[in-house]
Amino acid sequence: MEKKNAPEKAEKEKSAAQESKTAEKKSSSGDKAKKPAVSGGAAAKPYFAGIDIVKILAVFLVVSVHFFLYNGFYYTPLTNSSAYGPIAFRWLAYICVPLFMISTGYLMKNKKFSGKYYLGLIKIIVIYIFISIICIKFKEHHFHEEFDWWKILRGYIDTYTNAQYGWYINYYISIFLCIPFLNLAFNSCQTRGQKLALVLTVTLLTIFARSFFLGFEQGDQVRALPDYLNGAWPIAYYFTGAYMCDCPPKRNVRNKLIIFGVLCLAVWFITYSTYKQTIADDINDHHFVSWHFNDYGTYPVYIIATCVFMLLFDITTKNKGVKFVLRQMSGVTLALYLISYIFDNMFYNGWQMNDTSVHHQGFNEKYLEVGDRLAHWYEIIPKVFICSLICAIIIHKLYDGAAYLVKQGVEAIKAEKAANAEESK
Repeated sequence: MEKKNAPEKAEKEKSAAQESKTAEKKSSSGDKAKKPAVSGGAAAKPYFAGIDIVKILAVFLVVSVHFFLYNGFYYTPLTNSSAYGPIAFRWLAYICVPLFMISTGYLMKNKKFSGKYYLGLIKIIVIYIFISIICIKFKEHHFHEEFDWWKILRGYIDTYTNAQYGWYINYYISIFLCIPFLNLAFNSCQTRGQKLALVLTVTLLTIFARSFFLGFEQGDQVRALPDYLNGAWPIAYYFTGAYMCDCPPKRNVRNKLIIFGVLCLAVWFITYSTYKQTIADDINDHHFVSWHFNDYGTYPVYIIATCVFMLLFDITTKNKGVKFVLRQMSGVTLALYLISYIFDNMFYNGWQMNDTSVHHQGFNEKYLEVGDRLAHWYEIIPKVFICSLICAIIIHKLYDGAAYLVKQGVEAIKAEKAANAEESK
């Protein structure tokens, strides 16, 4: 029986093999036919533009917080409920520096200890020195301030006042030198829970310790946490950014609404407490005051900054033009921040070249009342921002051009040495 059925069995196997080959050919030809369509119609990969948006927003808020510094807001009595809006605006602008600090942690959490890493400081220092020279010349011309070599040296490495907003360089260099070691601590945490515990511990011992008090009367309040490490609050922001990079919240409408709700609650709390404390401050004539929160390293500011970061950092775009613009703007934020000092002093107050030249009317001369200045913020903040942005882009292009020439020169010297060595053989 087995021998008799053998031919039929062989025929069936042969037929099955042919069908299998035919199917493979169809599949192969189908795949080949589809490939051009897939590659030709493939959508561009989304670009995570959120971190660029955060950095651009941060530097725009820098210009905004200086708006309150120059328009007389801090010297005006705040005695009625119309102050709620400006106070809230001021606090929202105040998250500018924390947003930069969180972004630093987000972008640099994987940096490792190496000689190449520390070369990254060169660009920061060169741009800082260059803008400082511009600011010194501006002060000499605009304010008739005199500088000697000792004052210039002191302004570069002690007070960071050659570029008036240069205090941030003091912070950035310090955190930059520590980043490889901060990353070792953060990345050695093996679970999400351990990383969260690290962030919470540092945040509690720095930001919350310096600004969280028990009690309602200023003279009788007590700190709720040990505050010996409260000067290390920038590290809390750094670790927060690193945590957002490693363990981002799920991107959905529900989470965004919760974050937005917490943001609104934090803004309301700090605005309301500031207003109440200002109203009660008869000694200082009801000028803007906040007992414990008027610093970047305080818990309401931390909460607001973290919420704004979480709302924006995961935004994506497929538009190449938008991507190009965002990258150009976000790449010059430090220079924009430093150079904005010049435009702040040019646009807020009137000035003229000499006694016989045309007088340029300043924003504060145009609107004599602080309330009017606050209402016309849109005339001055974008103006300072755009002028500073243009100058910052030019400064970066000059640096890039100089760096390219230096690189080409170094490569030419190396090539010449190699050629001489080859000839000597």
